[in-house]
Amino acid sequence: MKIKRITTYIVTLSIAVTGLSACSSFFEVEPYQTVAEDNFYRNQEDINASALGMYAPLTNDVHKFLLWGDARADMVTTGESEPTPYINEFVINNVSVQNPYADYGNIYQTIARCNRQMEKVYDVMDQDNKLLVRDANAYYAEALLLRTFCYYYLLRTFDKFPIIRSDYAENISYVNEEGDTVSTKTAALRADEIKGLLKFPTDQQEVWHMIYNDALTVLGMLPLNYTWNRNNLPSEERYGRVSQPMAATFAAEIAIWLGEFQTASAFCNSPIINNFHSLGTAGAWPNQFTASYAAQHSLFLLGYRFDNSFETNRLQEFTSNRPEDGGKYYLKPSSHVINTIFAFEENDIRSSFSYKVFGQDTVIWKYIGLDDVSSQRPSYQSIASWQFYRSADAFLLKALADLYLNDYSSTFNFINMLREARGLPLLLITDLDYTNREVMLNVIFTERAREFAFEGKRWYDLMLWSKLTGRNILADKVASKYSGGLKDEIYLKLQDQNNWFIPVQ
Repeated sequence: MKIKRITTYIVTLSIAVTGLSACSSFFEVEPYQTVAEDNFYRNQEDINASALGMYAPLTNDVHKFLLWGDARADMVTTGESEPTPYINEFVINNVSVQNPYADYGNIYQTIARCNRQMEKVYDVMDQDNKLLVRDANAYYAEALLLRTFCYYYLLRTFDKFPIIRSDYAENISYVNEEGDTVSTKTAALRADEIKGLLKFPTDQQEVWHMIYNDALTVLGMLPLNYTWNRNNLPSEERYGRVSQPMAATFAAEIAIWLGEFQTASAFCNSPIINNFHSLGTAGAWPNQFTASYAAQHSLFLLGYRFDNSFETNRLQEFTSNRPEDGGKYYLKPSSHVINTIFAFEENDIRSSFSYKVFGQDTVIWKYIGLDDVSSQRPSYQSIASWQFYRSADAFLLKALADLYLNDYSSTFNFINMLREARGLPLLLITDLDYTNREVMLNVIFTERAREFAFEGKRWYDLMLWSKLTGRNILADKVASKYSGGLKDEIYLKLQDQNNWFIPVQ
C-alpha cells in the first residue's frame, strides 16, 4: 500500500518563544541545496542518491556525540593540564548555552533531508515505473527511521528543541486569524507566523510515544537483508544505512525506556538470528574500528574513506595525545573508573583495545589505534567508524528486557554469549545472585560499559539505569570520577534531573 504523505506541521518540545531566534536561520536556508533543482527526483537513482545524502551531516558530528554521551559521564575526563573551556564544560557538567559543541544544527540538516525524501519519494514512483511500491515504501521508511533516530538523540540530550515532521520547503496548511485554511510555503512565512503555528506536546512522554510509533511503522517496510531495488548493497551501504535489524534493535531500546519489556525482548530476536550479523570473535573485535566498514559486528555506523575523498572525523584530534598527529588530547579515560569497570577481566580484548596507558598518559585507543599493541593511525587520518548500533546491543538489550520479565536464565545466557565471544570465562550461577534484579542490572550495565566504552552511550545508559531502578544512579556514578568539593558539587547538581539535559539558546 502506498503511504500517503503527511500534512506539514511543526511541533516543539518545551521551547519558549524567546528561544525561536536560535532556530531562525534554520528556517531561512534550503536544507539540501544539492537536490533542490527541478530536474532532480525523477527516478530511483535520484532517490537513492538522496537517501545516501541524508546521512552526510551526521558524519561531521561524531566528536559531539562523544562529548554528549561520554564526556559528561563517569568514564571520561579531560586530558589537558589546562582544559579547553568549552570541552571542559561537558566534563564538569556545566554546559553553557553559548557552547559551540551543543549545536545540533547538523542533526537538523539530516532531519530536513529525511523530510524532503519522504515528501518526494512517491512523486518519483509516479514518474519512474521501475520504482515499485515496495521499494518506494522502503525509501520512505528509511527516511522516517533516520529522522526518528535523530529525535531520539535530541530527546535524551537537550532540554528543548523543535520537532519538524515535514519538509518546511513544501506547502504548509494552517488556519489563519480569519478562520480560513491557507496553504503556502513554509519558507515564505514570517517569523511571527511560524511562532503562531507551533504546537506543544503535553509532556516528554508524548514525544517518547511519537518516536516509538514511528519506529514501529518502519519495521514492516524496510527490507530485511538489504535488497533495495532487488540489488544487494555493498558493505558501505549495508552497514552505513539504517536497516530492518537496526530498526528492531532501536525499537527494542525505546520499548525498554517505556517499560514495554515483552515487546523489547521480541524485537531483539530479529538481529540476533540474522545471518548478516554476529557477535564475532575476540580476535576480530578491533576490526570494527580499524577497518573502513565493520561487517557483521555492525548494525548501523558512520564510516569514513580517506583514500577516496579525504573523509575524516575529529576523533583523533579529541583523543590523541600526540600533537604531531593533530591530537589535542581533549578527552581521556578516567583511570580509576576504568580500572574499576574492567577489574578482574585481564584477558578482555575490549580493555586492551578500548584504551591504552603510555607512560603518564592514558588515551582512548579505539579511534587512534590500528592494533591492540601500539600501532597508531597515520597523522590526520581519523577514519575510525562511529558505531551507533552493533550486534552486541541486541544481545544486551535482550538480557535487560528478559530480566524484567523475570526470565533470569535467559538474561544470564545472553550475557554469557557476549562474554564467550569476547574470550572471557562464563559467569557461573553459583558465583552471583542471578535472580536478584539489582545485582543483574549492575552486571548488564557494567558489561555494556566494557563493550561500548567511549562510543557515546554511557550517559544515556546511566539515565536508563536510573529510570529502571527509580534511583539516581547517574548522579552517583558521574560524581565518582571526581574528588573533594567538585565531587560533592556535581553530585548535588545531578540530583536534579533537569540538569541532565544540555541547555539550548
